[in-house]
Amino acid sequence: MAIIGKNVIENLTLGMYENSLMIYREYIQNAADSIDNAINLGILKKGTDKNNINSDTKETAQIDIYIDQKKRNISIHDNALGIPKDKFFNILSSIADSEKDKTSNKGFRGIGRLAGLAYCKKLIFTSSYIGENKKSIMVWDGELLKNILNDTQNRISASDLVDKVIDYKTEECDINKHFFEVTLHDISTENNELLDINNVYDYLSFVAPVPYVKSFIYRSKIYDFVNKHNLKLDEYIILVNGQQLFKPYKTHLLYKGKAYDEIKDIEFNEIRSKSNILLGWMWFAVIKFEKNIPKENKMRSIRLRKENILIGNETTLSKFFKETRGINYFIGELFVIDKDLIPNARRDYFNINETLREFENILNEKLFKDPYSLYHYANDVKLLFRKQYDIKEKENEFKLKIQEGKFLNKNDEEKAQQELKTELDNLSKITNNICKLENKSAKNPLYNKVFNIIKEDFQKKDIESNTPEITQQNVIKTTSTPIKKNNANTIQEKSIKKKKYKAQELSKYNKREQKLITRIYSKIKELLPKDMAEDLIDKIQEDLKSE
Repeated sequence: MAIIGKNVIENLTLGMYENSLMIYREYIQNAADSIDNAINLGILKKGTDKNNINSDTKETAQIDIYIDQKKRNISIHDNALGIPKDKFFNILSSIADSEKDKTSNKGFRGIGRLAGLAYCKKLIFTSSYIGENKKSIMVWDGELLKNILNDTQNRISASDLVDKVIDYKTEECDINKHFFEVTLHDISTENNELLDINNVYDYLSFVAPVPYVKSFIYRSKIYDFVNKHNLKLDEYIILVNGQQLFKPYKTHLLYKGKAYDEIKDIEFNEIRSKSNILLGWMWFAVIKFEKNIPKENKMRSIRLRKENILIGNETTLSKFFKETRGINYFIGELFVIDKDLIPNARRDYFNINETLREFENILNEKLFKDPYSLYHYANDVKLLFRKQYDIKEKENEFKLKIQEGKFLNKNDEEKAQQELKTELDNLSKITNNICKLENKSAKNPLYNKVFNIIKEDFQKKDIESNTPEITQQNVIKTTSTPIKKNNANTIQEKSIKKKKYKAQELSKYNKREQKLITRIYSKIKELLPKDMAEDLIDKIQEDLKSE
């Protein structure tokens, strides 16, 4: 007869997860399965917002997580069917012997419920089944379990170990109560992260199967897509210390606390097999792809989900991008729906099978090739618009310097004229390249959206800086109407009357002194970087004026 040693229990409890917060996910997915059964039987009704529940006789499904930081206790409670008292002991004392269907249930291996043993002194399961006046209670002694596992002299079998560390009893209960509750009693001091309410809330907001926050304006578009294509999107009311969880997607992207980009639209893709079977679907945000989205935007990256529960983490899909950093240019979710794509025991990826390999090939060949090209296309568009915008800024700067007498002397002015002329000579080429990219976007609606988003952004900058937009049609107006090129290749402003040069503003100095000051200014410009030189010259100028 084969003997299963105690170390199996260690692998399924103390050594199961690298991140302690994952235990919340395990208990939530088990509660969600029970809620699904209760809804199918008509015992509960489904809801997605605890503040918007119709007042009828049927109770709304709900999962409550309560963290007691003072007592160092955690409870996860659902109001589903519960477990019948005659089945309770066998179900809760069995390991890896679940009756659940792995193709339809979220939790199906029968090992996740023991995950909490690694982090507390006692793990307590309590349940009352609908229509019964008894509640069943099972206590797993986590402290005793660890002591036995650490005792190298103790050769106890896995089954005997389980019998030794569990205690079972029943108590009277209201016949109208039906629930299942997991309690982690006395959380270990080295696992304080489990008691950090804000940390738990932030973690579960992206991991758990919850609705999108109402302020995310594209949530309705996602729901419309789901309904139109007859898809299923599991969402539950889940509360952490009374505060409901929502996926915290936002419209604006932040850099150092300030908005630098925003979601203008969302796109959808279907992932189908060669035989046209729908394996999954996804949505992703259309933005300017300004930069690799900073970490302060917790919603960044495309996240992989099954039954709307996160698989892995925000980097899991990065391997399908040509550049691994590419995933952080995007915001979105990929929902896997095929029954043969089965999450592994750690729920960080899927079991390897033929369906998974086909799924991966599709992602490599079709899905993420386009996003890779998209953000590089966006970068090319931004670069050209930026060059165009910079030329306009330099042109305006030249005009302003003439108007305000900022040039040091004629040589300084002619040098600036020549530099601007070189820039203007490139303007037509830049504009033609922009037109080519615009023509390319006309063949792809998604590219067209991105092109127009970037174009509108630079148009706003033009308006804010009072700079007229440069297009292929008005390049001639911009370069020839306000500015004239004469035979000496100089550029003069026709509409602005030139003021005197900078040192000539110092009227209390004679011409010889002004000439000396100009020579000093010229030497400063020669030796220092442009911005530093101009700042220093301006400060000296102000000091000389005030003397």
